[in-house]
Amino acid sequence: MALKFDDELEEELEELEEKNCYLDDSDKGIGLIKSMLLKETKKGESDKFEKIIFGEIFPILAELEWESELEIYRRLSKINDKLKEQNKISMIEGKKILGVGGKFSSGKSSFINSITTAHLPEGQRPTTSIATYIIGTGHKKNIAVSTNNNIIDLDDEAVEALTHKFYEKYKIGFSRLIKNLVICTADFTYPNVAILDTPGYSKSDDDKKSEYSDASVAKEQLKASDYLIWLVDSVQGVITEKDIEFISSLNMSNKILFVFTKADLETPENLNKKLKKAREILKSSFNDKVYNIIAYNSYEGKTVIGGGVLESFLNKINHDKASVNETENEVNELRKQIFSYISQQVEKRNQKMKEYENVLINTSNVEHIGAVVEDYRKCIYERNKLVNFKNRISSSFNELSKAIAK
Repeated sequence: MALKFDDELEEELEELEEKNCYLDDSDKGIGLIKSMLLKETKKGESDKFEKIIFGEIFPILAELEWESELEIYRRLSKINDKLKEQNKISMIEGKKILGVGGKFSSGKSSFINSITTAHLPEGQRPTTSIATYIIGTGHKKNIAVSTNNNIIDLDDEAVEALTHKFYEKYKIGFSRLIKNLVICTADFTYPNVAILDTPGYSKSDDDKKSEYSDASVAKEQLKASDYLIWLVDSVQGVITEKDIEFISSLNMSNKILFVFTKADLETPENLNKKLKKAREILKSSFNDKVYNIIAYNSYEGKTVIGGGVLESFLNKINHDKASVNETENEVNELRKQIFSYISQQVEKRNQKMKEYENVLINTSNVEHIGAVVEDYRKCIYERNKLVNFKNRISSSFNELSKAIAK
């Protein structure tokens, strides 16, 4: 019997590993595609959220000319993003969402695999990248949420196929058919956390057309996150203006952990220099938004610089368990804040009207009276307009609360 050389054995092992029924059997592959397209789109409560927040509340805020207007916009937009995700995937309700972002090929899937038992396929191409939630449920299960809002159970081979070489064989990118993957794991260290793996937001050399779609998918998903870990390739070792611009657009309310991945490919001396430089850049850009900066080796599951920081960050999130009424409480808080501002403005107009009334009683100058009457009418108009705004805002917030409860 002829002896086989090591490289021949490696080739055979690779062939065995790459066998996949959805790639090898066209009927099964096409069947997987059909399962994503069978049913019509179901309209959910998220349609109501968007209509109320963007169609009713925002236009009123725009007319108030309030200095806190942008902050209210940001918070309501964040609520809308979270409600959309929870409405789409009920399994993440009650969990804190930890988004993992970064450029394409920054090692997101490898990093997540090292801190969970998810076993995400690594080396995804931009054409097949899909935002993926990893949660603990006590049992192993894979679920796809299609663009038609269908919930589809997938076996491990299907997950492997659609995130790896499906596009190469069928020329169909599943990112156009699937909104999210949900990987449920039996052994999960952080039960109150849903980890979100997103596509790299930056374009790659081999697929420049994917820049917009990957960037928009990553941004839409990460906006719904409560916390963020941002990954940077240690070999590149650079946080760019584009990174900072992208992170800023997410409007994160909690601090961000920055992780330099692939630390095994750099010397400790170079890593320290790169982390020092990153601290300088981030201090000027985010300052109080930075939780910490560490260097990490995903292959060994080991923190090279900043030992204990990652575990501390994950435990902090895990113990920050979401309240069932958390979103509703925030909505009520915003309602009170808006009502308080409008009430103050109404009271100012009432006081002004009293001043005008006193002037009208005590003056005999005809020209002066005419000017005061004009201002008085304008003040009444503004007050009535504010009262109308308050009534409309009240109605909109009541509808929003009903939609959240439902």
